[in-house]
Amino acid sequence: MTRAIDIESPDSKVEVQASTEPSPCHSAEGDGPLPPEKDRSKFYVVIGLVYANFWMAASFSLQAPFFPREAELKGATPTQYGFVFSVFELVIIIMSPVYGKMIPRVTPKFLIISGVLIGGLACCAFGSLDYVPAGTWYITLAFIVRIFEGFGAASLMTASFTIVAATFPDSVATSFSLMETAFGFGLIVGPTIGGALYQAGGFVLPFVVTGGLLLLGCLVLGFLLPPTEAERSSESRNLFKFLFDGGIISFTFSIITSLLFIGFNSATLEPHLRQFNLKPVVLGVIFVITGGIYAITTPVWGKICDKGVSPLYINVGGSILVCAGLLFIGPVPFFFFDPSLGSVIGSLVVIGFGLSAKLVSSFVGALKNTLRRGFPDNLSTYGMVSALFSTACSTGAFIGPSLGGLLLDTTGYQMGTVVIFAIEVAFLVMLMAYICMSAFKKKKCDKESCEREALLTQGRIGVFSRIFLDNYKRVTL
Repeated sequence: MTRAIDIESPDSKVEVQASTEPSPCHSAEGDGPLPPEKDRSKFYVVIGLVYANFWMAASFSLQAPFFPREAELKGATPTQYGFVFSVFELVIIIMSPVYGKMIPRVTPKFLIISGVLIGGLACCAFGSLDYVPAGTWYITLAFIVRIFEGFGAASLMTASFTIVAATFPDSVATSFSLMETAFGFGLIVGPTIGGALYQAGGFVLPFVVTGGLLLLGCLVLGFLLPPTEAERSSESRNLFKFLFDGGIISFTFSIITSLLFIGFNSATLEPHLRQFNLKPVVLGVIFVITGGIYAITTPVWGKICDKGVSPLYINVGGSILVCAGLLFIGPVPFFFFDPSLGSVIGSLVVIGFGLSAKLVSSFVGALKNTLRRGFPDNLSTYGMVSALFSTACSTGAFIGPSLGGLLLDTTGYQMGTVVIFAIEVAFLVMLMAYICMSAFKKKKCDKESCEREALLTQGRIGVFSRIFLDNYKRVTL
């Protein structure tokens, strides 16, 4: 391994070299040397991206405790302010492939800083909606600001995964899991931060504080992220070849089904818990169980992936855990026992473990699958995989709440979990079929390779035999 952070392309190579000259801070008396430049640069990348992802996620989720009430006071209907929440994910679905396409032409650093800048400005602007008159103008401006916030989040998410894959080629899973942990904690802590600041200073304060911290992040990221050059390759990327592969399709559905459940549960769990007459504090704690378990366990699954365990097998294990949790969270109607608070909490814990396993292994598996199929190991490929991950996440997060509301109105929570369980089982069957087909294909290729090698060996022996006989005849004659 080189002692540098390499980001290679056909026409450019950027390195952050480890210093080989004596450091002026390394005294002759034998003080310990400073960390190598390479290690410090990687550490700065992690710190910068964790900071940005945490506050971007917090800016997305902080309005949950108070915005619905404020929007109703401004004359908005539940359908209208519900779409204000979901349009954020819709923008990410649309823009992530666009940013992924841009990465070979601009730099990940530029997309990250510009995304944080747009997200920070949009967050501050959302706070100013308090001064907008009630009615059409209020909900229209809320849509517009939320759309720009989605632009910033899509830029940050796509470029973050790209620069992580480029900077940590030997520990992609662990590094990626740190980003997911930061984003997960941001989503969990965001409503708490938003509620506390709203209580302290009204509607404006949560958005100004969070937006200000994002704007501060632009300066932080400008100093901490390593410089990279755009990759101006004349080679065109075959998106159809990238997308239409059994492995990529399986990992994409894994991501979508994971976020689909999270969205479904966010829209339907509270009505299901009303039967237990819980206090608001307890209710809030239950809501963060799955997200908390997910955020805590993603580094563990990342380490397991980096140790060489197949992402496909980790994905199967995660899907089985999710299926098991779905059976008991309702519980499903054909389980003849009444729901209890213990069964709900236990199911959420199990599902949290399963979701973290599925999401981490899906990103790592998609990247390894793409490189194994001959795509170049460069920013262009990382951008495609990152865009796929962001788009799949937002697709599931966009569909989940809508499907959850529909199922809650038509079938109730228990039958709704049956539908989500059926979707997860269908995905698990598809994933197992792909694994079996891959194993069969590999076995067939190995057999053909052995037969080809045997024929080549026999051919070489035959040639050597003829040469030996010809030489023998010459000598005897």
